[in-house]
Amino acid sequence: MATSNLKLHGSLSIFFSASVWGLFWIPLRYFDESGVYSLWAVAAINFAAALIAIPVALMFGQFKKDQLKWFIIMGLGMGAANIFYFAGIILSDVVRVIFLFYLLPIWATLFSKLLYNIPIGKKRMGALGFAIAGIWLLLGAGGWPIPQNIGDVFGIFAGMFWALGLTLMRGQSELDALAVSASALLFAFVMALVLGAIMHFIVPSIQPAAPDFKTLTVIALPVFAFGILILWPTMVGQLWGAKFVAATTAALLTMSEILAATISTALLDASDLSWISWAGAGLILVAIIIDLWAGSSKTSPHNA
Repeated sequence: MATSNLKLHGSLSIFFSASVWGLFWIPLRYFDESGVYSLWAVAAINFAAALIAIPVALMFGQFKKDQLKWFIIMGLGMGAANIFYFAGIILSDVVRVIFLFYLLPIWATLFSKLLYNIPIGKKRMGALGFAIAGIWLLLGAGGWPIPQNIGDVFGIFAGMFWALGLTLMRGQSELDALAVSASALLFAFVMALVLGAIMHFIVPSIQPAAPDFKTLTVIALPVFAFGILILWPTMVGQLWGAKFVAATTAALLTMSEILAATISTALLDASDLSWISWAGAGLILVAIIIDLWAGSSKTSPHNA
């Protein structure tokens, strides 16, 4: 019973945390329009979240020396996913980037096979098929995405790195979500600064200069509020939940994000979702149910 409850709570944690992430494009676009452009905004929110994440993880003694290698690996992988995703939804069409990101179940299945030799059964293949078809319909049956700009490329990279992080988290279930999230936020902050500087040097039209002190003081409060009160808790929620469900199941559950993003963009653009988009949303829910029914939420990565 306890194991079943953990699976349920883990699934709900991923689902609701991911739903909140589907609304992240709103504050990120606001920060960008306020003068904290693109990767500087990404660096700022990760810095704010890391300020609370690191002390909390230390306070609970979650950083252990014998797990240092994994904290670095997870921090790099999930931190990279973090910055690519956030920068992508600033630099490109929100829904398009999220579509590219949600090729994630494909990467999760492949990584699970490569790292843990998890068989890809017929039911899981069917679930992935429904998921892909659902996303395709949800976005208006626009066909396979071809990256049109750097934001689209970032969306693809984000999905790959996040799927790898979920898969590694599943294989290292003893790692605490507080420590992993702190590591990911710290590495995301550093990598966003480095990538922002490189992009500013190469393509200043895409990545303008870092904001001045006056701009930072004006935007500081909302940035810190977002990082501490929203980004950090929802990241912990997804990572904690990922410890109790299979990587592919976690990937499918996070598709609640695409529903939240699509609905919010439609509402704020004063447009209605088409019936074909609702059909796509329904297929995504079918995919999640099929995958859960297939038993892919087993606790051992070798049996998932």
